[in-house]
Amino acid sequence: MVDYVLNQLLRLVSIPSVSGQEGEILFYIEEELFRIGVSFERQRVEGSWYNLLVGDVQNPDLIIAAHVDTVAPLDGMPPKPVVEDGFIKGLGVLDDKVGVASLLGLCNIFREGIEKKGVLLAFLVDEEKSGLGSETLASSIKAKGALIIEPTDFTICVKEAGSVEFFVSVYGKSAHGSCVESGENAIHKAIEIISAFNTLSFMGKNDPDIGNSSFNIFKISGGDDELRVPERCIFKVDFRLLPHQDVEDVIEEVSIYLKNHGADFNIIDISPGFEISKEEFVVRLLCEAVRSVLGREPVISGIKSWTDAQHFVKHGIPSVVFGPGNLSVCHTAEERVSIEDVGSFVELLKKVVEYKENFV
Repeated sequence: MVDYVLNQLLRLVSIPSVSGQEGEILFYIEEELFRIGVSFERQRVEGSWYNLLVGDVQNPDLIIAAHVDTVAPLDGMPPKPVVEDGFIKGLGVLDDKVGVASLLGLCNIFREGIEKKGVLLAFLVDEEKSGLGSETLASSIKAKGALIIEPTDFTICVKEAGSVEFFVSVYGKSAHGSCVESGENAIHKAIEIISAFNTLSFMGKNDPDIGNSSFNIFKISGGDDELRVPERCIFKVDFRLLPHQDVEDVIEEVSIYLKNHGADFNIIDISPGFEISKEEFVVRLLCEAVRSVLGREPVISGIKSWTDAQHFVKHGIPSVVFGPGNLSVCHTAEERVSIEDVGSFVELLKKVVEYKENFV
């Protein structure tokens, strides 16, 4: 079964599936489910494609979910996966096509039996943009728990960082580039605003599992190639928040700060963090699977990034984030997953399904 999952992973990574363009990979998954004789349902996702659901779609005890979409590739990324030094490398191999391939492996192992085990396997769309796939599923179903596949180095993540994203416009005054005294450089003003973000009251707080509350400027633009003082600079900033920091308080403080510095802004995304109890059935179940397969005590911690788990928790479904590989290499040219870890992960998921009845 490990060879099957590895072959599927290579095929999946070869299929482009940037958010909003998931059609080809969804069709491939459907064809594979037809081929191995597993029934599925399409769940319409307003504003996107559709989720594919296998197993108990009415009243599952457990949801196991992976997302089929990826971020856009960086320039120079190879279009096909590369097998090298015990790793498979390529865009989306870790985030999250190893999850998709592993769900196909579960489908192949259990066939129609997955429904009888009270498990729903979900192939979700739009995770890298708005999370419309997980929001649609989570708002339409009840379950005792969910396992969301993302790279955590086999750490069981029971908490997740929150975030707020702003689009900011900073204005100056244009002038000839040699007459800087006559103008007001919008880029300089933006740098001053950004430099002082660390003075905001919610910044620099610490969670032992998440790290510090922080920010990331992930896009900035201003000026042109002409000799003139830039009159506008725009940037996007993502504030990473700790699970118990109040999102509304953060929005209010940042909004007042930006207004006081003459900047215009829009809020792009709001995603509160969360933390669930270590006593939830899905946590105890996964702990036992880790002991069985990896032969060690499980590590329980948190994930620094937003995931689909946030929507499930919001709708009352306790969720953990778990999977092979390191989050830090995702979305980069270094994205890779260990072939050995793929084998361990498939066995872990198999144990989760087999052990479930002992923990519900």
